[in-house]
Amino acid sequence: MQVNEEMIFHIRVTCPNCGQEFLHPEVKTKYIAVKKQDSDFCAYYSSINPIFYDVMICKHCGYGFTKETNVPLSEPEKAAINTILSGWHTEGSQYTGLRTLEQAIKAYNLAILCQELRNAKDSVKGSLYLRLGWLYRYQGHKENEAKALQRALEFLKRAYERESTSELKKELRMMYLIGDLSYRNGDLKEAVKWFQAVTQHPEVDRYPVFARMSRSRWQDIREEIKQKG
Repeated sequence: MQVNEEMIFHIRVTCPNCGQEFLHPEVKTKYIAVKKQDSDFCAYYSSINPIFYDVMICKHCGYGFTKETNVPLSEPEKAAINTILSGWHTEGSQYTGLRTLEQAIKAYNLAILCQELRNAKDSVKGSLYLRLGWLYRYQGHKENEAKALQRALEFLKRAYERESTSELKKELRMMYLIGDLSYRNGDLKEAVKWFQAVTQHPEVDRYPVFARMSRSRWQDIREEIKQKG
């Protein structure tokens, strides 16, 4: 199906950085159709890709953020962000309609820059780098994908060590992802450790999908070792 303007609608957003309002495009739910999904949750869509629209870019100041990071900023954070954005020529209006893959990549890179400047939580930065890695995968740029996923892995590991979550699903998902990204990074031993941790989690029966996925990836590792052996 051809992607067109009918597939999006606009919401009014107030920028946490400059305080001005702007319109952000979102995808209408009825047009979201997943064809398949990779082991790290990277989804492929029949037509329009909602991942392209996760990042909001203020057309007034160029601040990049997501729903998760739409939080008030301190004055020191604003100062740090605006020092950088003032030298970053951003045509915010280019993000208000349909987005190309290249525009989505630029939007994610800008959001990552902004969230690193405000020292967002490691889990937030890890999630942004993960999705940036997916975008590079769509593009077929393996080197950039590997770099983004490596950064995602680093931040997710730190998040697991330092951030507390009361949500079991989030915890299991993060553990599984650390295993999957370790595998993609070539660290089979580390991957097995995390997949094993998921399957042995005392409450994994509440979300058995993570145990199944961990066992499946563990089997992939066994097959790879067997072929090399």
